Amino acid sequence: MKYLIQNQEIEIETNNKVFKPSVHDASTLGSSIKINKGETVLDVGTGTGLLAILAAKLGGIVSAADILPEAITLTQSNTKANSVIIKTKVGDLLEKFKGEKFDVIIANLPQENLSPKIISSSPEAVVTGMHGGKNGNEFLLKLLATAPECMHAKSRLYVVAYSMSNYRETLKYITESYDAKLINFYSGPVKDYLYSDEEWYLTASQNGGISIYKKDDKYFADVFVFELRLK
Repeated sequence: MKYLIQNQEIEIETNNKVFKPSVHDASTLGSSIKINKGETVLDVGTGTGLLAILAAKLGGIVSAADILPEAITLTQSNTKANSVIIKTKVGDLLEKFKGEKFDVIIANLPQENLSPKIISSSPEAVVTGMHGGKNGNEFLLKLLATAPECMHAKSRLYVVAYSMSNYRETLKYITESYDAKLINFYSGPVKDYLYSDEEWYLTASQNGGISIYKKDDKYFADVFVFELRLK
C-alpha cells in the first residue's frame, strides 16, 4: 500500500498478523506530527512501521517498539523498502528504552473497547491490534504515566485519544498531567465489528464507557490528536 503523508511517499507491506494502518495513522496523526532534522524519535506500538518511517523520512533519528515480534519483523522489512534506518526492539511500550531520552515520542496505541463477544470471536492478532485493555484506554494511560521517564524539558509526545474507549478519563489524565495542545480532530465511521454486538456498544455509550453517535444508519466516533509536553 502507498501512502502520501506530509509530502513523503511511503510504501507499506501489510499482513493479517499486524494491524493495518487506518486513517488515524495516515491522516489524522501522521499529518500532525512535527519532526525536525536530527531529532531523536521513538515510535511506540509501531505496527507496520508507517509513522516511524515517516519520522525517518522527515529527518528524525528513529527507534521503534512493538509488543508483537511479527510487527517488528514487518517494520524492518518496510524500513528497507523505504530506504531508511530505524532501530527496532520488541517490547511492551517503553520497557526497552528505560533511561533513554527522546526529543519526540509517537504513541498510536490500540484504543478500541472491544466487547467480550468480539474478543472471544476474533483472532488473537485482531484483538491485540485493536483492544486497548480495560475500558479501551488501559495501555494509553500506562504509556502516559511512564512517558515522562523518556522525556526531557523540551520533548514532545504525540498521542491520539479515541472515543471508542473511555476517552473522557484519558482527556482528564492528559490535561492534569501534561501541558496539552489539541492539534487535530477527526470524526469518522466506526469499524464494522460494532454492528455484530450493537446493543453492548449502545449500553457502553450510555454508561460513558465509549462515546458514539449515529448519522443516518452509521455510527461514528471521534479522534483527538494531542501534542503533549511536560509541565
